[in-house]
Amino acid sequence: MRIDWAALGTVAVVSVVSTVVFAILLGLGVRFVSLAKVRSNTGASSTTALTAGYTFLGCAGLLVLYCIYLIVPQFH
Repeated sequence: MRIDWAALGTVAVVSVVSTVVFAILLGLGVRFVSLAKVRSNTGASSTTALTAGYTFLGCAGLLVLYCIYLIVPQFH
């Protein structure tokens, strides 16, 4: 049995990069939503922060769905 080390390395790099991107998107989403809550409590406008927060959270959700699509062979 031969191990394709290049393919294994590619999978490892893609896994690490997608995990980092997911963590960044999720962190930014939570940060902007909490910033919108603080701004709304003080009476300032919070629509931009809330829109940005939900956009980042939506992108994180889309990333999860795309990764599931790549993993499950019945979806191809």
